[in-house]
Amino acid sequence: MRSRYCILLVLALAFLLVAIPILGACAPKAPEKEKVIKVGYLLDLTGPVSPSLGKNTLATWLSYYRDANDKGGINGVRIEVLWEDYAFNVDRAVAAYKKFKDGGAYIVHPITTLAAEAITPLATRDKIVVVGNSTTDKLVDPTQWHYTLDPTYTQMFANVIDYVKANWKDTSRKQRIAQIGWDAPLARGHVEVAERYAAKVGVDVGPWEFIPMIPLDTTPNLLRIRDAKADYVVLQFGNNVSSVSVLRDAQKLGIRDKIIWINGFQPVNAAIGNWEAIGDGTLGVSDTIFGEETDIPGVNNQFDVLGKYIAPEAATKKPYFDGTTGLITRADLVVLETLKRAVSKVGYEKLDGQAAKDAIETFKDFDMKGLTAPLTYGPTRRQGQSAQRFFKLDFNAKRWIPTTSWLQSNIQYDEQGKATFK
Repeated sequence: MRSRYCILLVLALAFLLVAIPILGACAPKAPEKEKVIKVGYLLDLTGPVSPSLGKNTLATWLSYYRDANDKGGINGVRIEVLWEDYAFNVDRAVAAYKKFKDGGAYIVHPITTLAAEAITPLATRDKIVVVGNSTTDKLVDPTQWHYTLDPTYTQMFANVIDYVKANWKDTSRKQRIAQIGWDAPLARGHVEVAERYAAKVGVDVGPWEFIPMIPLDTTPNLLRIRDAKADYVVLQFGNNVSSVSVLRDAQKLGIRDKIIWINGFQPVNAAIGNWEAIGDGTLGVSDTIFGEETDIPGVNNQFDVLGKYIAPEAATKKPYFDGTTGLITRADLVVLETLKRAVSKVGYEKLDGQAAKDAIETFKDFDMKGLTAPLTYGPTRRQGQSAQRFFKLDFNAKRWIPTTSWLQSNIQYDEQGKATFK
């Protein structure tokens, strides 16, 4: 009897050994995990630059990635945008960056220099690529993982020096260029190098006036500039209520016609609400084009994308988002191209921050579709380009008219990230 039970037990075990694989084969397969590439976008929705770089910026960014995903993503892989409002606050920028890192982002784009300076040391440590906007000299250090789209503020100021000197008619004296700007890196970071460059080419600079982001009264600052007999005043900050304060106070003191707006004047109507605050003939300097320039491929592409997803009126090729075309969409072009090159090189499974870094450093005269001058990066080159154009406000036409072609800065950066003069 015992032997009979043993035989039956053996047969039962044999059956189970045969049946288990069969049953397993019949069981439904677990769904494959969706392939996603994540990028982090850090912007100001509620802080001082939100009027010009807030909701419209976010809407444009999201539209570009929606368009990219609808066209197949990156080799069939969907792109997911992680975004946070940092309200122009360093602590919130750092907190947002940590969310991006924990969320698996390989590339982060901060909309402002303040955010870029806050997160770049962390991103370098974590091997995450930072694609930044206009920047300070410290962010072109080749040991850091920060790649800027624009000239540095030092180069911007040098371009103003060169422009003023080239158009100066009074040979009996030197020109003097003053600056008023936020008490922040974008206005302070270039002072030392700009002073050295000005001395080299024979132009006087200063005074350097720094104000709060929301000033109550800029008259004392402008009086010091007027008393110094400055021929031009560089307006060095983004487009917000401080712009209005300076421009209106300058008008009261009779020096508004001396203003050269070096940063953030593109979306002026959105931020200020009227053109009268600026004044006919005001000069602006920009490293991007405007939405009014509809003969440019990058502009038409933005109109098409926005017209498809969020703004039907854009499809008629009307200026949209108050001229911020180049300012906003250039980052999308660079981030998408970086990811395409990285995935093509290493594949999706091996994609990481290092692959993104290696990919962006292959950019050589990368075509920005006319939004900016072409971009070039490399292992020791963190700055994509240094060109700007000058614009003059045509009050009657309510638009900025370009007065120059792309002008390359006479300040460049060597392999150690140090400024050199031509």
